[in-house]
Amino acid sequence: MRYQIYVYSLFIMFLSSCKDKTYEPEGLTKLSDTELIERAKQKKFPDSETLVFRNEKGELLSLDSIQKIQNPDEWATDSYVDKNGTVKELILRRATAHDKELREKIKEAFEYQPPIELVDIDCEQKQEILQKVFESDQSMRTEDGTINPETDFQNLTTVISLLEKCGMPTLSEVDDIQMSAIWVVFQHGDNVNRKKYLPLLEQSAKNGDLAATQIAMLKDRTMMMDGEPQIYGTQVTKEGNEWVLYELSNPETVNKRRAEMGFGPLQDYLKRWDIEFNVEQIE
Repeated sequence: MRYQIYVYSLFIMFLSSCKDKTYEPEGLTKLSDTELIERAKQKKFPDSETLVFRNEKGELLSLDSIQKIQNPDEWATDSYVDKNGTVKELILRRATAHDKELREKIKEAFEYQPPIELVDIDCEQKQEILQKVFESDQSMRTEDGTINPETDFQNLTTVISLLEKCGMPTLSEVDDIQMSAIWVVFQHGDNVNRKKYLPLLEQSAKNGDLAATQIAMLKDRTMMMDGEPQIYGTQVTKEGNEWVLYELSNPETVNKRRAEMGFGPLQDYLKRWDIEFNVEQIE
């Protein structure tokens, strides 16, 4: 996720006008500041693998060369969309003071989360409610991989409403899957609510109703979204076509921390993404 935010910040920061520009894509329209900010609120990311990147002269640039740019904060792009609103071309250029101001607005917009308006919950139906939430969350992540932010937000609203009205369920009231629905919704939700309810989920894990591994993943996700190094090595990001381990705090002792939470060695965990981890561990 952090990689997506990075790409968004680097490539989707734009200028409303540019007098010196010598190239402008034919048949495409440049997004305005307002449109860019609204897209950030909606978490709409362009597909970096299908985009065409150019410099101001219209010369083609490879995604790999752009990812290796030094001092990315000094660069910005103009974004051009087709009639369907799909971003087709990004024109890379030096950032201006306006770009840097816009960057902050886009960041704020991306982090924006509509206020949670509690909905009516029947506490006697918590099993059915949580089962439906879990199935809703997982189906869109396992069937075609298309994530619907509105569905995530609805699930988050449902779970928070349940917690506020009925309290945290226990395994004497719901089963493992239904209990995990609470965790997975916060794992896939916004960072503000994730941090707000993390202590409640931690207490639930201490009571034996959630797994310590789930709390570890929740903490790592929270740290990553705050731009801080993760603790347990559970978070990976994609750079180009390759998966990489997100920044890790004290990597030489990570396996000890992982074992304390019930995880196996990090090098084994990362094999599923073909990521090598060769840091010698200190016991």
